[in-house]
Amino acid sequence: MIETQDELLRDLEAIRQIPIVPTMLEVICQTTGMGFAAVARVTEDRWLACSVRDEVNFGLEAGGELQLETTLCNEIRDHRNPIVIDNVAEDAQYCGHHTPRIYGLQSYISIPIILKNGDFFGTLCAIDSKPASVNNPKVINTFKMFAELLAFHLQSMDLLERSHQINAVLQQENKGLASANFDLDNFVYTASHDLKSPVANIAGLIEELSDSVSRETLDRAEIKKITDLMKSSLKRFSITIRDLTTLVEIDKVSAEEKSEELDLQEIVEVVKQDLQSLILKSGAQLDVSAADSKIVGFSRKNFKSILSNLISNAIKYRSPERAPKITIKLEKLDGKSYLSVQDNGLGIPAGKENSVFKMFRRFHNHVEGSGIGLYIVKRMVDNVQGEIMVNSVLHEGTTFTIIF
Repeated sequence: MIETQDELLRDLEAIRQIPIVPTMLEVICQTTGMGFAAVARVTEDRWLACSVRDEVNFGLEAGGELQLETTLCNEIRDHRNPIVIDNVAEDAQYCGHHTPRIYGLQSYISIPIILKNGDFFGTLCAIDSKPASVNNPKVINTFKMFAELLAFHLQSMDLLERSHQINAVLQQENKGLASANFDLDNFVYTASHDLKSPVANIAGLIEELSDSVSRETLDRAEIKKITDLMKSSLKRFSITIRDLTTLVEIDKVSAEEKSEELDLQEIVEVVKQDLQSLILKSGAQLDVSAADSKIVGFSRKNFKSILSNLISNAIKYRSPERAPKITIKLEKLDGKSYLSVQDNGLGIPAGKENSVFKMFRRFHNHVEGSGIGLYIVKRMVDNVQGEIMVNSVLHEGTTFTIIF
């Protein structure tokens, strides 16, 4: 019997799922008087019995195989024409052929099964150790009709399978679109709020500034205070615009960027250079642990962005009681990579861990930002069919783990 992992198992199962096949083989044996009939899958190097009716103890069951070179089906696969023999001993072409001699055959009929797309599937065949009257239009046409019926069923099942696959893909895409629509609604609502607030602040501050400068005596301290507040609002406005632009472009950029082999140690050094002032100011310590530091699956730009977001967050959300200690670890197991970024910072309130990946979600408002960094990280991980998880203990620290 073939192993379940064999590539021909799908074809074997396809024939088994056609309920008319056993009846078809029974009719063939009754019509021809032959004792063995089968549907065979024939490839360039394999002969497999998909369904069998054996009334003469030939000894071959469904799932059994014959050596391809010993069969006449091997020749039929090449020329795609039927072979019909009433009596091997009296047949000028096949009386000395090795196949009848090997299997002790006297009568034989085999019709090719050609799928509608032109592919050769195999044969519908019957054999017996005694001569039989099969080389006549009635028997040959019956075999041809059954072979065409098998081809029709196989093609229909293939179309149905592809339809299921396409439907599954469409369902997944619809799920993605529903998620995208939800994100878009949230994006529009929050973005309008985050943009409206600094604009309103700036408008109000301009009015105050206008009042201040229109007075006979200028209060420089008051004007400085107002302009400082205006700068702060403009900065917040600028950060929001930058983050929203990143959000809009993320999927497009991810689709265009090509993945390449990266070195974790190298990318961490680049990120450390970018965050140098933040690292020096906080006194952060960064450690990298990786027996094999090679990374595959991400584009350089996206992987750098992921690490930059996770490391900068670990520093920004540090505990006031201790210097930041950040450990970046890469482990590989069963063909997958596990990348973790662990810190000893403020941590996340219990039950709120997975909310950090939502758009504009923040739990510590004393840190400047718009709250989309982790959302962007998750989108980048999702785009490579990866997974990101978070474990955290409030006031002790947080670990983000990416599996890809």
